[in-house]
Amino acid sequence: MKHGFTLLEILITAIIFTTAVVVIAGLFGTGLVSSLDSENTTIAINLAQKRMEEIRNLDFDTEIVSEAKADVDGFAGFRREVVVSEPQADLKQVTVTVYWSYKSGEISESLVTYISKN
Repeated sequence: MKHGFTLLEILITAIIFTTAVVVIAGLFGTGLVSSLDSENTTIAINLAQKRMEEIRNLDFDTEIVSEAKADVDGFAGFRREVVVSEPQADLKQVTVTVYWSYKSGEISESLVTYISKN
């Protein structure tokens, strides 16, 4: 009696193995995209937080002003905008928003704070 594998058993094993490899490769791609999205979100929040800290150190009356959406130096693909409003006398609401492109669209992260004159 001979022991071994038939051609059918080898083909079935190859199909199962190939299917598993394709599924794992797809999961790897999904994980890579999620990782990139997470990295961009972290960069955007850090850029917004950095600008917010810089604004807090400016003169209330003359230097805390809105800024148009513009590229962020050293961070290709990221743009930042500052919007300042005065809901009350001696109080400014500052919103810093960072934008970046993702899948033919634009995503943004914003930070909001209030700065008082005193």
